[in-house]
Amino acid sequence: MTADTNSPLTIQKVRDLITEKHSTLLDENDPILMLVSMHRAFLDEYELMLSQQTAKAEEHMNEHVKAFATEVRKSTNILLSKAVKSNVENCIAEIGQHQEVMSNFLSIIKTWSIFAGIMLILSVATTLSVLVWGS
Repeated sequence: MTADTNSPLTIQKVRDLITEKHSTLLDENDPILMLVSMHRAFLDEYELMLSQQTAKAEEHMNEHVKAFATEVRKSTNILLSKAVKSNVENCIAEIGQHQEVMSNFLSIIKTWSIFAGIMLILSVATTLSVLVWGS
């Protein structure tokens, strides 16, 4: 039999197969060929149920995938929020440390400014005393 094996089973294909395999010719009205029709009807029904079941399974799978994707998205957003919050807290802590260092630096600058002012006043006083009273 040289016909395509994926094509539907027909009465003529069965007659050709029996002739080829068993060297027996079947009449077109042979009662055994009713089984071919019944078998084809069962196969058609099975294929229909199988395609319906496949569609249902695909629908359920899509629902589960969608729910899973939503949960993953939620978890990712929570983790991202925690990471951002932690990063912001670290940045605020760093800024606080830098602020403390800058406050100390400004305090030192003020002290040196006062010292420089005193030194300027002493220098001016010394210069005036030298000019007024001589060396």
